[in-house]
Amino acid sequence: MSLQIMGTQLRNLIVSLMLLIGSVTAVCAQTILVQGKVLDSRGTPLPKVSVTVKLDNSTHTTTDKEGKFSLQVPEKSVLVFTLTGKKTTETPATTTPLEITLEDGEEQQKGSTVTTMRQTTSIQTKYYPLWVIDGVVYKQDSTFNTADLASTDAKRLIAAALPGLSERDIESFTVITDASATALYGNQATGGVISVRTRHAGQGINRFTYTSQLTYRFIPSYREFNILNSQDQMSVLKELEGGGSLSPETVLYQTRYGVYGLMYDNAIKYKNKEYLQDNTLEGRTRYLQEAEMRNTDWFKELFQHSIRHQHTVSLASGGQVSNFYASLGATIDPGWAKVQSENTYFFNLNATFKPHKYWTFGTIVNASYTRDHDGGDFTPLSVAQTLSRTMDPTQYYLYEFAPYNIKEEMNQNYRDVDAVNVRLQASIAYRPSTKFNASLLGSIQYYNDLTEFIRTEKSNASERFRAMNKRLIRDRNSYLYKPADDVYAVPRVVMPHGGYRTIQEYASRRFDLQARATYTDTFAEGKHALTLVGGTDLYDYLERNGWHNEYGVNFEIGQLSTFDPMLFHWLHDRRNNYYSRSTTIYRNVSFLGNLSYSYLGRYTLDGSFRYEGTNRFGKSRLVRWIPTWNVALGWDVSSESFFPSLSPLSSLSTRLSYGMTGTLPSVYNSYQRIKGYLPFRPGDHSSPSLYISEPANHDLTYEKMYELNWNLNFGLLKDRIGVSFSLFSRQGRDLVDISYNQGTGGFFKPYGNVASMEAKGVELSLTTQNVKTQNFSWTTSFSYARNTNKVTKLLSQSDVSTLVSSSSGAAREGYPLASVFSIPFYKLSSEGFPLFYNSKGQIERDHINFSATEDLDYLKYSGTLTPTDQGGLNNSFRIGNFTLSAYILYSFGSIKRLPAEFSTTYYDYEVLGHEFNRRWKAPGDEEHTNVPSIPTADQRNRYPNLSQAYTTYDYSDVRIARCDYIQLRDVSLGYSIPKSLLTKSFLSSVDLKLQASNLFLIYSDKKLNGALPYAYTPHSLIFTCTVGM
Repeated sequence: MSLQIMGTQLRNLIVSLMLLIGSVTAVCAQTILVQGKVLDSRGTPLPKVSVTVKLDNSTHTTTDKEGKFSLQVPEKSVLVFTLTGKKTTETPATTTPLEITLEDGEEQQKGSTVTTMRQTTSIQTKYYPLWVIDGVVYKQDSTFNTADLASTDAKRLIAAALPGLSERDIESFTVITDASATALYGNQATGGVISVRTRHAGQGINRFTYTSQLTYRFIPSYREFNILNSQDQMSVLKELEGGGSLSPETVLYQTRYGVYGLMYDNAIKYKNKEYLQDNTLEGRTRYLQEAEMRNTDWFKELFQHSIRHQHTVSLASGGQVSNFYASLGATIDPGWAKVQSENTYFFNLNATFKPHKYWTFGTIVNASYTRDHDGGDFTPLSVAQTLSRTMDPTQYYLYEFAPYNIKEEMNQNYRDVDAVNVRLQASIAYRPSTKFNASLLGSIQYYNDLTEFIRTEKSNASERFRAMNKRLIRDRNSYLYKPADDVYAVPRVVMPHGGYRTIQEYASRRFDLQARATYTDTFAEGKHALTLVGGTDLYDYLERNGWHNEYGVNFEIGQLSTFDPMLFHWLHDRRNNYYSRSTTIYRNVSFLGNLSYSYLGRYTLDGSFRYEGTNRFGKSRLVRWIPTWNVALGWDVSSESFFPSLSPLSSLSTRLSYGMTGTLPSVYNSYQRIKGYLPFRPGDHSSPSLYISEPANHDLTYEKMYELNWNLNFGLLKDRIGVSFSLFSRQGRDLVDISYNQGTGGFFKPYGNVASMEAKGVELSLTTQNVKTQNFSWTTSFSYARNTNKVTKLLSQSDVSTLVSSSSGAAREGYPLASVFSIPFYKLSSEGFPLFYNSKGQIERDHINFSATEDLDYLKYSGTLTPTDQGGLNNSFRIGNFTLSAYILYSFGSIKRLPAEFSTTYYDYEVLGHEFNRRWKAPGDEEHTNVPSIPTADQRNRYPNLSQAYTTYDYSDVRIARCDYIQLRDVSLGYSIPKSLLTKSFLSSVDLKLQASNLFLIYSDKKLNGALPYAYTPHSLIFTCTVGM
C-alpha cells in the first residue's frame, strides 16, 4: 500500500516537474531579445531611429550614436523602424542580429507642416502641383487645395482627389516644394510635388481590416452668398418698374424673363374662359406681393439631405519571401443635389516577391470604375446662386424664348458619366551587395471618360429650337435658320422633333519607364561615405479628346432619329460643327545623375543633374534638351562633440542649396507652326486651308528658374519643441512674353524670351508637445508661409482693360504677377451716377479710355489675386483612448474683384447683392453711400454713354474686397476601444472617428457681404469606423 502511495506521489512529482519545465519554457519563449544596427543607404550608422513593435507603441527604444539598439519583444512580433526623412521599414523580430538599412525617402506629413506651394516664376505659364503615386507621375492638378495638406484629414482629401484610392490605402505622403522636385521628376514638377505612397504589407503581418466612412453634407445656406432676399429684390424691381424699365413691350420680347414677364404673359393668355392673370391694379399688386414675400430657398429646392458611404475591406499578409496588400471598396453617393448620384468601385493590390536574396520583384495594380449622374447644362450649385428668390419653383418662366422650370429641367437635361481608371506598375530590383543595386520600374496608366449629355424633347435646351410663337421672337431666335443670302426669308425650325445628345469622350494612356543604378561605399573606417546614382526616365503620353452631337433624338419613343438636313446649313452659317476630334502625343526622355558625399556622418554634399528632352518643338533641335541641376550642402550639428553643451537644444541641422530648373515655355514655335482651318464663305465655296499660326522663332529657348534655399531644423527639450525654418529666393530669367516688332511676316506681337521676375519667401513650421503623460497628451502644430514676387522686366504694354478686368490678374513691370488695378473712384454725382479720376487727375464720368496703353500711372494698385501669407494651427489632444483635434486655416494678402453686377439696364430674373440695399435713391445720398442709383429709362435716353460709367464703376477701387480669412476647417473626435475588451473576440482593434469639416469663418472682409472668400465647399460631418482583425 505504501509502495502504491509512493508510486503515485512519484508520478505526480514527475508530472508536476514536467508541467513546471514546460511552463517555464513557454514563458521564456514568449519574449525574445532583439539586437541590431541601423544604417543609411551609404552604410553610415543612424542615431535616434525609433524602434517600435507594430500595433504596440508601448514597447519601443531608439538607436544610439552607433546606430545600435536592443529590445525585448514578444515572439513573432514585427519591428517598425522610423526616422524623419527616411522610408519606414518593417521586419520580423528574430534572435539573429539585425542590420537594417533605411533608404532616403518620403517623409509623412504630420500636423501643420505644409500649407502652400512656392510661387513659380513664369509670366505666361501656370504650374500646378504634380501628383506622384508610388514613384510614378500621375498628373498635374489645378483643383486640389494644397492648404488641405496641413489638415489632420489630409489623407481622406488626397484619396478623394485620386481615383481608386481610399484613405486606408494611403500609407504616407510627402510634399516637395524646392528645386529638388524638378531634379527628381523633371520640369513637369515645377509647381511642386505631392508624392503619395500606397500601403503595403510588412513581413510577419496577417491582418484583415474593414473601414466604413459615412459623410453627411449640409444643404448650402444663403448666409454664405451675397444674394438679396425676395423683399429687397422686389424693392429693386419696383424701382425699375417706376423708372419705365420693366414695361410689357420690353420684358415680353427678351430672351429671358422672371416674375414681371410671367405676369405680363399670363395677362394676355386666355384659358377656361378667363385670363390667367388679373390685369387690374389690384390683381397685379396681389401677384407682386406674393412674389415679394415668397423668398424661395433654391438651395432647399435643389439639394437634399443624404449620406455618402464608403466601404473598404483590405487584407495584408507577409512572410520572408512574399507579402501583399489588397483592398476592395465602393463609394455609394445618393447625391448632394437631388439630381446627383455617384457610385465608385475600386481595387488595389501591392505585392512584393523576393525569391532570392539578390532579387526583388514588385507589382502594383489600381483600378476604379465610376458611374456619375448630374445636371447637364444647368448645374445645381451654380443655378441656385443665379435664380431670383422672387420666382416660384412651380412656375414656368422664359429662357432663350422657351418655357423654363429649373426643377423640371434638371430631370430633362442631365449628364451621365462612365469613367475607368487603371494603373499597372511592375518593378525589379537587383542588389548583389550592400554597395550596389539596380532597379527597373515600368508603369502603364489608362483613363477613359465617356460623358453623355441628354437634352430630351421636353427640355428647355431642345424647346428653344422650336420657339417661334410670336413674330418678334421668331425674328430674334438664333436657334432658327435663316439663309444668309436671303434677307426676306422667314426663319424656320431646324429640329422640329426630339431633343439632342452630346457625347464627349476623353481617353489618355501613359507609359513610364525608369532605370536606376546605385553605388554606395564607405572609406577610412566609415569617415567618408559616397553614393552615386545614375539613371534614365522616359514617358510616352497620348490623349484623345472629342465630342459629337446627335440631333432630333426622340427619347420617349425608343430614341427614334428625326434629323432635319437643314440643321447642317444652320451649323455652317453659325460657323459651328457637330463633331470635333483631337489627338496629342507627348514624349519625354531624361538622363540623370546624383552624387552624395558625407564626412563623419555630419557634413554632406549633394549634387544632381538632369538632362531632359521633349517632342514639344517638333523637328526643331534648337530647344529640344532642357537641363536641370542642383547643389546642396548640409551640416548635422547634433553630431558634433560640442553639441551636448548647447542645452536646451536636442537636435540641430542646416542645409543650403542652389539650383537651376529649365522649364518648357508656353509656346513651341521654334519652327513656324502651320494649322488648318475652314474659311467662312457662303454656299459651297468653302474649302480647307492652311495658315501660319505662329512665326518661326529660332532664338526661342527654355525658361530658367534659379533658386537659392536655406533650411534650418532644430529641436528643444528632447525634441518636445521642433522647429523647421526655410528661406528661399527664385530668379526667373528668359521668361516668355510678347515681344513687339515691326510686323515682319505679318506678326506684330510674337512671343519670345524677353521677360524676367523674382520670387522670395519664408516658411516656418513649429510643433510642440505641450503635455505628455501616460494617459494624456497635447500637441500643437503651427505653420506659416509667406510668398511674394515681382516682375522685373516686361516688354509688353497692357491696356487699361487688361489691367482692371483680367480674371487671372495682369503682369506689369515692378508689380507682382496676377496684379489687379482699379480705376480711382471719386464720388457719386447729385443724380447718383459714379464719377472717377482720369489719367490727368480730372473728374470724369463716362469717358475713361479702356484701350489706352500709356499714362496708366493713375490706375490704383489694388493687390494680387495670389495670397502672400498662409498657414494653419492644429491642436491635438489624447485622453486615454480618446483623441480630439481642431485645425484652423488662415490666408492673408490676396484680393478679389467683386462680381460685375452694376449696369444701366437690369432684368426681372437677375440676382443682385446686398450692396443694392445701400444704393443712391434721392439727392443727398451721395454724401453717405458710394453705390450708384438705378437709372430710369429717361436717363438712359438723355445720357447715351451712361452705360460706360456703370461699367467703369464695376472696375473701380470700391469694387475690391480683401480675401483674408481665418477658418475653423476641421474638428475631429476619435475613440479606440481598449484592447482588453477585445481579447476574447476575433478583433484586434476597433477605431471610431467623428469629424466636422468646413465649419465656419472666424474672420473675413465685410465687403464680401457674407460671400465666401474662397470656392464654396459644403459643410460636412464624417463618421469613420475601422475594424481590424
